[in-house]
Amino acid sequence: MITAQQRSLRPNAPAISRAAVLIVIFMSAAGILLLPFRAHAGAPAQQVIAPPAYDTASLPSSQCATIPPVSISGQNGSIDVPSAFIQQGSASAAIYNTYASQNNLLGSGMTFNNDTVHGAFSYAPLGNLELSIDTLDSSSTIGSQSLQYSGDLRIGVKAGLQVLPGLSVAGLGEVLTYSKTGSTGTGGYNGNATSYTLSFLASYDLQDSAVSFPLIINLRAGYLWDNTGSLLQSDTVHFIPPAGKYAMGVRGDDQTLIGCSLLFPLPHYYIEPMLEFTAQFAGAYNSYAVNDSAYSSVSFDQNPVFLTPGIIFYTPVRGLRVALAASLSLARSINQASGTAPVTPQTVWIAGLSYSL
Repeated sequence: MITAQQRSLRPNAPAISRAAVLIVIFMSAAGILLLPFRAHAGAPAQQVIAPPAYDTASLPSSQCATIPPVSISGQNGSIDVPSAFIQQGSASAAIYNTYASQNNLLGSGMTFNNDTVHGAFSYAPLGNLELSIDTLDSSSTIGSQSLQYSGDLRIGVKAGLQVLPGLSVAGLGEVLTYSKTGSTGTGGYNGNATSYTLSFLASYDLQDSAVSFPLIINLRAGYLWDNTGSLLQSDTVHFIPPAGKYAMGVRGDDQTLIGCSLLFPLPHYYIEPMLEFTAQFAGAYNSYAVNDSAYSSVSFDQNPVFLTPGIIFYTPVRGLRVALAASLSLARSINQASGTAPVTPQTVWIAGLSYSL
């Protein structure tokens, strides 16, 4: 069962109302933050690393097809794969809502539900530097038990350069901080759980090639130093089942990150279809293995591996985009003593709203 030793327990609020409130608050704050940049939006800006301009002859003047999509972390890119492109002076705000439901997740024998709202902001003060910050509010239920937490932060710094027309590379470093659990205090952050990522990014826009095809390719290869195991006390770790740890965002194993996304910008049709592949993998789930030895050694396809088709809609408002997608799990189940169990939800539904200058 989930106990008060995890994050912070409180009655589960309706997901729609939480999302609506967060959307109003976040977009209002983002509008205020973006006002100083609006005055400079019309001025020419040096774009050291930027995708080429698309043909916008048939678009209304209120739409700008050169504004790239915004990822769930606030950076330029697809939903979960950041782009290496950087536009000097660009500022973006995004809010994403993800929802998943899965029976018998990690052998819990109960239905797992999760609703998470992400809010993110990014700014590129230089043509080769982009800064971003992402926070979240998460609500999960496992059977009759509920778990909510908020305030985790992901702070990113991306630096890169253009190596060929349409081709850019970048390095991305991120710091991930986690709010305290009931067992380690209330309020503030657990410094021991702070985790880090370092990634290599490459992006290529075929519209700037001899082929001149509407396709943007983003690639990511990285590593996550995961210290979330520090969110659990050694005297309680055995009593929290794997599904409870999953709900807390706890794994504690260093992981390799890979991602690839394909974006098909079709501004004349006001849409940008996308397809992305992402994986986070390690050779074991060590924090889960204290409950079941089946997690002590796992293969690549028994880790979170997702294929995500989606579509980004352009709106009549310049820089405002709507994204809809579904992450489909490619992960294989774990063979536990009690039977097979999925290691991730089979489908994660994603909806997002972003605004860029």
